[in-house]
Amino acid sequence: MDSREFGKLLAALRKQNLTDHGKTWTREELSRHIHISAHQLGRLERGSRKYLDTETLQLLADAFNLTTLERKEFFFAAVGISEDDIFHPDETEARTDLRNLIEALKLMQSPTILVDDYADIVAANMNVMHLYQVKQDYLTSSGDSYAAYNLMKFIYDESSGYKGAVGAAWEDMARRNINYFRRITLRKRHKPYFKKILGELRRFEKFDLYWHEISRSPSGIDSVYDYYRWHHPSFGPLHMVFTETSIPTRHGNLHLFS
Repeated sequence: MDSREFGKLLAALRKQNLTDHGKTWTREELSRHIHISAHQLGRLERGSRKYLDTETLQLLADAFNLTTLERKEFFFAAVGISEDDIFHPDETEARTDLRNLIEALKLMQSPTILVDDYADIVAANMNVMHLYQVKQDYLTSSGDSYAAYNLMKFIYDESSGYKGAVGAAWEDMARRNINYFRRITLRKRHKPYFKKILGELRRFEKFDLYWHEISRSPSGIDSVYDYYRWHHPSFGPLHMVFTETSIPTRHGNLHLFS
């Protein structure tokens, strides 16, 4: 991510994260918090100031209440290496990677979902459909909205079947998944597509509430795996560990959640 792209990301994070008083950071307030002038912060957001010292970067992460894994994404974004620089010229193309992953999904015995950097669902195996009692009507009526097949929409939209399948565990699972969503989307927060997805998701009252709560005070649940237990309406008591594997491609990361 070059300095101009990082500046856009920085401006987006300032507007999307809240102060301790529950208000959006102004440029003046944030500049005081990180001990630079508003003019210097403006230059950072425009990408015209390319040098960003470690202390300022850490203060920004503190101001935005980033969790450990969010900080990792934020610090990587600040390094200034473009996505194209990461890949070897002979690296497999994204379409081949995706085709191979979808074939692997079909063979997996555990419920498995593949999402992209926006948490849009790319593929899911039939075990997911059975576990979360996904309704066919939901799949056919999701429409063409920006968040149509987003993982967060699936979790927060009561018509999907997810809430009924997880029962009393829904609130805990819904909160944890916002942490996951915030982390994998962090480097995309300045993109117009992300902003449209977020606008759609905030139509769900609980999502909007939890998004702002976690923005002010992270829950502390910060891991690439999660352990859940709940009483399934069809399968009875369940104990499940879900782990995440990230696969980098030239067009962004793919995240296997199983």
